[in-house]
Amino acid sequence: MNHRHWLLGALCPLSLWAFARLLSWANERRTLNERPYRTAMVEGACIHYRDEGQGPAVVLIHGMGGSLSNFRRTFELLVQAGFRVLAVDLLGFGYSDRALWADLSPQGHARTIVALMDEVGVGRASLIGHSLGGAIALHLAYRYPERVERLVLVSSAVPGRLIPGLLRPIWWDPVLEVIVSFCLHFWPVREMLWRGGVYDATTLTPELREAMRRPSLIRGSTRAMVATGKALLREAPLKLQEIRHPVLILWGAEDSWLDLRSAYRLISSLPNARLRIVPRARHMVLEERPEEAHAEILAFLTQKLTPTLCHGDLLS
Repeated sequence: MNHRHWLLGALCPLSLWAFARLLSWANERRTLNERPYRTAMVEGACIHYRDEGQGPAVVLIHGMGGSLSNFRRTFELLVQAGFRVLAVDLLGFGYSDRALWADLSPQGHARTIVALMDEVGVGRASLIGHSLGGAIALHLAYRYPERVERLVLVSSAVPGRLIPGLLRPIWWDPVLEVIVSFCLHFWPVREMLWRGGVYDATTLTPELREAMRRPSLIRGSTRAMVATGKALLREAPLKLQEIRHPVLILWGAEDSWLDLRSAYRLISSLPNARLRIVPRARHMVLEERPEEAHAEILAFLTQKLTPTLCHGDLLS
């Protein structure tokens, strides 16, 4: 009986892993032969980006599993408001190369974005980072302060806390592969995640679903996301209190992916930050409450700021 229990215990995780492999193989059939916008070779890899508008530069940085399409409304509104907007697909995501050999740590992504800014002639820019993209934006501001004007952190991950402590002991390839494959390609899990990211399910229009789903069908997406997850273990130290740039922290009041405790950690550590909490919104606040969220962003990017600590406010 003990041998039978041991065998069953070994077969269950092996079966999950095999099913995860099958999910990735069956779904990830597309190639990167066609990319919607522009590309540039940066540090030996092809980066996909969108670059439009004239005026002060703003760089948009998406989060884990995302792409530049996460900023569809933000991009258009900023261009119309008189900004030059550079939206980036991080390496491993969107329509950028699945460059498994690259440095996919937060500081590695920050360095790649600076190299892309050099490539397209952007010397200094404000950064808007969502989720993991917020942590990458903070690494960029910390390591290249002269390249950053202001920071907007939307439902941002907190540097140094990117992996929950309880998961660190099992943060290895087979486990990550099962998690990522199920999140990307197993419909019940994917739907649960998407529904958990919004306060109102009607936000998840067919167009939004397609925009979020399409890049994950590119060959190598699971492996790239696993590599990015592993690279979080190599995150370099960062002292938030030394980031002196003006910062707007924008958060959905009902965010269950990254709750308000993360927002309060950031506001307590960043010396020149203000917090705005958007009610009736979760992690995808830019899609759920575009009018309120983008009004805050535009006001922050255009107003004259003084280096003082601003307290948090709840928008009505």
